Amino acid sequence: MNRSSAQRRAFWSRTLESGACTPIPPWFLPDADPQPGVEVHERELPGAALRKTAEALGVPVGTVVLAAHVKVLAAVTGEEHVVTGYLADSPVPCSLDLPTGSWRDLVHRARRAENDLRAHLPAELAQDPAELFDTVLDLTGTSGEVGEFALRVGFDAGSAVLSLRYRTDRLSADQVHRMSGYYRAALELMATDLDAAHAGGTLLSAEERRFQLVELAGPERELPDARVHELVEERVRRHPDAIAAVHRDRAWTYRQLNERANQIAHALLDRGLGREDVVAVVTDRNLDWMASVLGVFKAGGCYLPVEPDFPAERIARTLRRSECRWVLAEAGRTAHLDRAEVTAEVLLLSDVDGDTTDPRVPVDADQLAYVYFTSGSTGEPKGAMCEHAGMLNHLFAKVHDLGIGEGAVVSETAPQCFDISLWQLVSALLVGGRTVLVEQDVILDVQRFVDTLVEHRVQIAQLVPSYLETVLSYLEDSPRELPDLRCVSVTGEALKKELTERWFAAYPGVALANVYGLTETSDDTNHEVMTAVPVRDRVPLGPPVQNTHVYVVDQHLQPVPLGAPGEIVLSGVCVGRGYINDPERTAAAFGTDPHRPGRRLYRSGDFGRWLPEGKVEFLGRRDAQVKIRGFRIEIGEIENQLLRAPGVRDGAVVVTEDAAGKHLVAFHTGADRLSAEEFKEFLRRSLPHYMVPEHFHHCEALPLTGNGKTDKKALTALAAERTPVTRHVPPRTPTERHLAQQWAEVLGLPVDEIGRDADFFERGGTSLSAVKLILKLGRTITLRDVTGSPVLADLAALIDGRREERSGVLQRLATADGSRHGLVLFPYAGGGPVNFHAFAQALRAAGISTHAVQLPGHDVGADAGSFAGLEQTVKEVVAEIGELGLETVTLWGHSAGAAFAVHAALQLEEQGTRVHQVLVGARDLDPVEVLQADVAEISELSTEELKRRLSAQPAFHELDQLRPEHAAHVAEAYRHDVRVAAQYLADLQTAPPARRLSAPLTVVTARDDAGRVDHRRWHVVAEHVDRHEISGGGHYFLATHAAEAVTAVHPVR
Repeated sequence: MNRSSAQRRAFWSRTLESGACTPIPPWFLPDADPQPGVEVHERELPGAALRKTAEALGVPVGTVVLAAHVKVLAAVTGEEHVVTGYLADSPVPCSLDLPTGSWRDLVHRARRAENDLRAHLPAELAQDPAELFDTVLDLTGTSGEVGEFALRVGFDAGSAVLSLRYRTDRLSADQVHRMSGYYRAALELMATDLDAAHAGGTLLSAEERRFQLVELAGPERELPDARVHELVEERVRRHPDAIAAVHRDRAWTYRQLNERANQIAHALLDRGLGREDVVAVVTDRNLDWMASVLGVFKAGGCYLPVEPDFPAERIARTLRRSECRWVLAEAGRTAHLDRAEVTAEVLLLSDVDGDTTDPRVPVDADQLAYVYFTSGSTGEPKGAMCEHAGMLNHLFAKVHDLGIGEGAVVSETAPQCFDISLWQLVSALLVGGRTVLVEQDVILDVQRFVDTLVEHRVQIAQLVPSYLETVLSYLEDSPRELPDLRCVSVTGEALKKELTERWFAAYPGVALANVYGLTETSDDTNHEVMTAVPVRDRVPLGPPVQNTHVYVVDQHLQPVPLGAPGEIVLSGVCVGRGYINDPERTAAAFGTDPHRPGRRLYRSGDFGRWLPEGKVEFLGRRDAQVKIRGFRIEIGEIENQLLRAPGVRDGAVVVTEDAAGKHLVAFHTGADRLSAEEFKEFLRRSLPHYMVPEHFHHCEALPLTGNGKTDKKALTALAAERTPVTRHVPPRTPTERHLAQQWAEVLGLPVDEIGRDADFFERGGTSLSAVKLILKLGRTITLRDVTGSPVLADLAALIDGRREERSGVLQRLATADGSRHGLVLFPYAGGGPVNFHAFAQALRAAGISTHAVQLPGHDVGADAGSFAGLEQTVKEVVAEIGELGLETVTLWGHSAGAAFAVHAALQLEEQGTRVHQVLVGARDLDPVEVLQADVAEISELSTEELKRRLSAQPAFHELDQLRPEHAAHVAEAYRHDVRVAAQYLADLQTAPPARRLSAPLTVVTARDDAGRVDHRRWHVVAEHVDRHEISGGGHYFLATHAAEAVTAVHPVR
């Protein structure tokens, strides 16, 4: 059937709102200079199998190709929701979610999408198609031009040839060649078994799989058949009087260090230490700590670092979990250890003396070397176990890649509870060099730290980026030579390109090594050693280190296409045993390598992708997400955009929480200071509204933790100090407690997070979740009640009958102190005041009081009376506006509500009330014949058809969660509103008002809303008409872009 213009616009609006553009990641070497041009690559597809598949499913061959196309795009982009172009006269967007089931399910999903888009042609798009999708699928058999798209995929059913026409400045030849193979592989998998899970098979060729699994592995290098302490003993024999370690004004030779380590080893062995028994070392970072580590290794034990100042409870949990039997402790530093009430035997290092000979205890390569406890998502630390072979491999990777040559000087700067402290401690000993132990108080004094590097002629140092930035800022202000420094290893946080630019500008002869790894994989697995600023925008993690395999995989641990995002997993000698005495968490993260039977594999939880030069690019952490008001947010993505703001040198984002919910707070450093609004405006260009922080604070420098990382805890505390917080007060009355329980169920929140001051909408409530609340409460309240009294205590008081609510159609949403100006909102079809909560709060912040119209009969929670006509509703609204005592009024009508707002403005001006402005949201003044067709079409739809159509719209996506009769009520309210609004707007054009509005009329539209609005048609009712565009949000932009929409409202002067 022919669709009306309004229906088509609504369909394409829903299509565009359902997903963003799905661009194919580029695949070019960093020094490539791709030139504009067009090339074509052709691939013959299995024609007979393709036709057989189509016949078996009862669909056209093109539909099968569309399913394969969507599968390939999902694979190469890492997105489960794909938006692609589909040629239907002209390219139109085709939006598809990959189903979780079989190939059969995928083809049927593609067929439905095809039918839907063809039923709504011609498309009415407000944007250039090239801005909406990256690829176009052409099933017509013609050879069209690629245009502004990156890729045009053509298919000729007669020859079964796939033609990939691509722009050479966007995609590379080998990338397109691989992609053509993915299409063939997808079709062959379909033909083999339509009922197989489409996620289970691989699209990659055997050649690409071998390249990823074999060629991209780290170099194979033979390791010495000896343990670390045995290699140190060799060095002792070669140069016993050379300096091995320095701490403060003390220095130990290799002989002294070895003899002290031997004393400790013998003391442990004399007390019954067995193979792999755990020994905790509770000391400061000093020479005895170094000797203790080597002593534990020499005795065949397992080293467990514990900082003396750890809380007693943490020390106790760590020792209990690891079943530690012995503790080596520093005299005078056992206060917290003593309070931990441990059962392990404590041996004070001051009491250890005796035998200084090498104990010669056999220690195997696969023997446990150490346990480091890392923070766990449950709050319970996890003890990662690593073996001697993995430790030794990592040490030699550092020696080789960082250039730790014979006699090198390495600084030890990391706290002992961090695994990076281990290579810093002993790597120099493997090459006859010297370790300089730098105390924490020196590190916290940047000048003293730099003095230490120069005084001790340190050649290799490791810092976290935050601390490196602090050091570099000092050196930029107080320039000095670092004549001996050869390489700075950077770890622990993402290294920003801007920091590398500053470093190489100041010290072009000193390499930077961006290193990546996990405690569970014997520390670092990737080294990116740079001697100049990287060409790419992001600093890569680098290639895998020696004897290590790094894979980028999907959920089934199968390699994803080269360049596609996936989870970083690791295999090889680096992978540890798991978490000590923690089989459940071990099973969740560790497993067997499916590509190398017998090898262990570790799932990092980090996401990345391969680059053409054989390096990994880091894309973010799986658990670095927070959920705020129902939206999943990646903090790192916000921070990356924050760093691009003008004048920002460094930045961080934290989450605070109060009784009103969670809030994003940004901190930034730099000479130039943007205002909060300027920051928000900048970030809105690249981030959705829910990822833009609410508050911005300038700092001279970001606080750092003891190991030099950005101290997010300190920033969170600072944010809490600077941001007003609503105190959590638990519910008091039985009604409040009952109401809190119902809120918790509806909003999916813990009930103890809901206080009596909690606001339903600020905690994530929507219009339809409000309806669900009403129904759970047995319709004892209405939507009017929830909207007018969204605070739990107020709503409970209303339920208890302690407050009388004024009757009428206007509901107060927000009051601005001292304001004699108000804004009245008329809802879109099927909507109500509940849909305007976010907008009302944004208006209040701008000093505007807000009321919204509850259309009679629309409240699901109330007894459904008859729906009122437009004239009657407006008459009541105008009367109630008069009772408010406002000097001026602004009217906003959204979509169908535009008709109500325009008529109300005419009536108000006629009676002498000053109308400041009329805003028409997301509404074109369609020609009379289009409006009449809309009325006819919506009248023909059954209630079920209307419900299905509404459920696909963002504003009504929860409709199918209501009981059928309540969903039907919403649908019928929608039908009524569309009818009366269309009829009024048609009448407005056939019989224009005798006097047009003197108030200006502003048409407000979202850039991504379907259809091009010609705002000039509204001159039929207003003398002054203009247009205001919102950056996004689709047809219902007030829900997502409320703050931006406020800018369309003219201020009252």
